[in-house]
Amino acid sequence: MIEEILNKIEEYDCICLYRHVNPDYDAFGSQFGMYDLIKNTFSNKTVYMEGDFSSDLVQKFNIEMNIEKPKFEQPVLGIVLDTANKERIDGESYQQCKEIIKIDHHIVVESYGNINLEDSSASSCSQMVALFLKNERVHLTSFGAASLYMGIMGDTNRFMYSGTDCRTFEAATYLYNCGFDMQALYERMYMKKASDLKVNAFLLNHYIEDEGIAYYILKDEDLKALNLSRERGSDYVNILSSVEEYKIWLAITENVKDHNWRVSMRSRHCPVNVVANKYRGGGHAFASGATLLSIDELPSLLKDLKELING
Repeated sequence: MIEEILNKIEEYDCICLYRHVNPDYDAFGSQFGMYDLIKNTFSNKTVYMEGDFSSDLVQKFNIEMNIEKPKFEQPVLGIVLDTANKERIDGESYQQCKEIIKIDHHIVVESYGNINLEDSSASSCSQMVALFLKNERVHLTSFGAASLYMGIMGDTNRFMYSGTDCRTFEAATYLYNCGFDMQALYERMYMKKASDLKVNAFLLNHYIEDEGIAYYILKDEDLKALNLSRERGSDYVNILSSVEEYKIWLAITENVKDHNWRVSMRSRHCPVNVVANKYRGGGHAFASGATLLSIDELPSLLKDLKELING
């Protein structure tokens, strides 16, 4: 199917790349990596990227390109990365694309593309894009390789999650051989600031445990006091991950902009995505996101998670 996708890219002069709302490392990594792949393989193409790029994560990619919005004066091919269903695509302009290619590693919810490259066994969408390198027609710069590597690191937590397999290491090897600075990449992703210690202290002093579940809640006033964005508030979810008694751990952050609460769910063995789907979310079996319209929905969410644990 990779050959089919490359042939389809060759048919269009204009291509626009999309990914999901509330982007993580894999969403940005696969989008930036595909941008770099197309620009360096098909130099005559005009390539756009759609979506919100205000996230703090963007600066960690050392991105140097100008992000231009798509123009639809001619037929546009849309490529949507790391997005299970149309509802989560960041950028309504995808509806103006003549054709859509979907490349995704989530459990299949909606095959909305004219071409659908879907592999729920892949560790990340960045891994899937990286394995385009098996095709000798494809070329990357060190920026594209670093972006895809960051996407893989983000979704596997440095090869620790169960989705990691031999293909993951194969993709990482291809990318490493493109010559990016590994140490600088890890420093951008994982180097802490003193302010992070203050956040850790706050969370460890305020988290709640409830029958095998551990979670923290960050209200808007807490985010402001800690000088955190809503997105960054979820980044600390794994602070609760290494305790044997906790089967599921959550980060719950108030989203004043959209008048809701964002929930990041993680577990070692419980498929939390089945509960996330019930609360306007979804994702992977052991790493998912959900949305609460009100904090009053939290007791119901916790009840469902306890039933999952006791299953």
